[in-house]
Amino acid sequence: MFSFSANGKTYKVKFGYGVLTQSDILTQVSSMGAINNPKDMIKMLPELILVGLQKKHKDEFGYETEEEKKIAYDKVCDLLDDYEDESTEENPHNGFTLFEKASQELEKNGFLSGMVKAMEEKSEEEKKLPKTPQDHKKKS
Repeated sequence: MFSFSANGKTYKVKFGYGVLTQSDILTQVSSMGAINNPKDMIKMLPELILVGLQKKHKDEFGYETEEEKKIAYDKVCDLLDDYEDESTEENPHNGFTLFEKASQELEKNGFLSGMVKAMEEKSEEEKKLPKTPQDHKKKS
């Protein structure tokens, strides 16, 4: 869990199993390298923070319908604007730093980090396997 402050209030971000299994945020974060559109990259931060706020701030940012989700998403966008507005030279606040904190928090999830590590190890093993020559096959 990590915290950030805006408007004189501290918000705790925690990615619980319930919200991770009910949202597609993991898919979005894992495919981030394939995103070429800056708008899609920027859009990911409020979505990530909204998911993380569900565990500790469901009363303020919770939702059940798509319409409620849109309202909560807009509230998070306003919150992020306020967070950056409160930035000072001594205490800089920006979306990129917040995104890094959220990503690190996701990686702390034991099950998730174990899965990522296992997938990376499998990928490395596949790279080490000898490649079978394909030149002996008949061309069709």
